[in-house]
Amino acid sequence: MIPASELVLSIADKYRDRFLEIFRHLHRNPEISNQEYDTSAYIKNILSDLGIDLIDLGQKTGAVGLLTGAQDGPCIALRADIDALPVKEDSSCPFPSEREGAMHACGHDTHIASLLSAAIILSEMRDQVKGSVKFIFQPAEERNLGAISMISAGVLENPQVSACFSFHNSPEIPTGTVAVLPGPIMAGLNTIDIVVKGKGGHGGIPQKNTDPVVASAAIIQSLQTIVSRNMAPTDAGVVSICSVHTNNELISNVIPDSVRMEGTVRFYSYENKALINRRIDEIVRNIGEAYGCETEFWTSEDLPITSNAPLPGQRDLYDIALKTVETIGAVPVQPDPSGGGDDFSHYQLGAGGKPGVPSFFYWLGVRNEEKNCIYSWHSPHYQADPDAIFLGAKLLAESAILAAQEF
Repeated sequence: MIPASELVLSIADKYRDRFLEIFRHLHRNPEISNQEYDTSAYIKNILSDLGIDLIDLGQKTGAVGLLTGAQDGPCIALRADIDALPVKEDSSCPFPSEREGAMHACGHDTHIASLLSAAIILSEMRDQVKGSVKFIFQPAEERNLGAISMISAGVLENPQVSACFSFHNSPEIPTGTVAVLPGPIMAGLNTIDIVVKGKGGHGGIPQKNTDPVVASAAIIQSLQTIVSRNMAPTDAGVVSICSVHTNNELISNVIPDSVRMEGTVRFYSYENKALINRRIDEIVRNIGEAYGCETEFWTSEDLPITSNAPLPGQRDLYDIALKTVETIGAVPVQPDPSGGGDDFSHYQLGAGGKPGVPSFFYWLGVRNEEKNCIYSWHSPHYQADPDAIFLGAKLLAESAILAAQEF
């Protein structure tokens, strides 16, 4: 009998053209968050044709399939996010989006195609699959809603998932490489909202007013000292004010009554998250008081850290992940963690009162300068190297095989 890992590679070779056909279809037909109706139907049709059982979680979009192997064993989950962005494509891709105003500008089509391709591989070798494999096609990652919704609906149960694997494409590392990081790989993030209230009046008579614009400028400058002066030089974090508005936009000679600022915080440890929030509160209050202004500060918890470090009581999957990458012939790399976030973090932490499971998150290299695959996520020029799909399929299929052998 051919060893399972060798079978993954040989079946992947056999269906290479089919994998690329799936990818091209998905790239041409993007759908934004919670509107992935055609995408979900397309996924379900392929899973059904493969003889994979569909699990109905009562969700409007998304899909879940369960492949039961011939041998007893654990349930390993593989997850892909399926939503596109409301971006008009302006790339050199030879098969661009055919849906006006929607584009797979974050490369989730590479994730879907890789997971469907992994399903093709595993369905053909189900006699050598130990336990079962749950294929999770999750909607609404771009809105930080999909993982919570699916976990709350029981996607990690019936059968109970023992481990979960996923990846995000990366245009920062070349095709043929896979990032395998033992700790944080994507940031946790909060949104911050600050209001500075003064007393408006004539811009030429500032002494009669209390200027919230000057106070806001001082706050913005001072917020940048949190990372540079309050955090250890070996730590990383971001505090960015990305939106500033007054209550009299585009009036050049009137000092406004108030200024509202919104921004984002990124962190790689929960200790630094607490530190950053505390210092923002102190800086906003104290500078506002120094300038004679009233202030308000809110923060919303958007996403936890996506980390490959196991939680207490969870199994460490790093060795399985590294062995997977080496087995499929990819080059393992360890780039710096990204300042972007991903709601895959909830699969490890749990959501909606449901516990999480041991989870591992890779980056799949999709950069290829010869094919103009060089642009960052969310750019209208973004495109992924199609050849990466072939490696992504093997990565997910082999993760399921090796994890089942270890559990």
